[in-house]
Amino acid sequence: MYRIVCESYKNYMKDFDDKTRDFRYKVMLPFSLIVDLNKYKYEKQIESIRYKKLEDFVWKIKRNENKYPRLKSFIWSLESRGIKGRNYKVLDEIEFEEQVKIIEMFLKLSYWN
Repeated sequence: MYRIVCESYKNYMKDFDDKTRDFRYKVMLPFSLIVDLNKYKYEKQIESIRYKKLEDFVWKIKRNENKYPRLKSFIWSLESRGIKGRNYKVLDEIEFEEQVKIIEMFLKLSYWN
């Protein structure tokens, strides 16, 4: 599950021409931290906005497991890597819902090579 999301994430992010303006590109930037766990640890130490948004995502999914059953094992795989989730209240609902849609596309192998 984790490997599928990480590799799909890399493929997904390559698809954007104008990375500075695209909402779907920007909304997925926090997930760069799951691809590189050393980067995650560093961003956690400095409590960056990317780190906080990733933690918010995990926290929100865990609080609504019944609403997002497909994401349950993905969240378990993040937790096994030390990404537990915490409510920083920096991830707005529009961003969150878009992230959910994209992660679910990854899990359906839409960006898998």
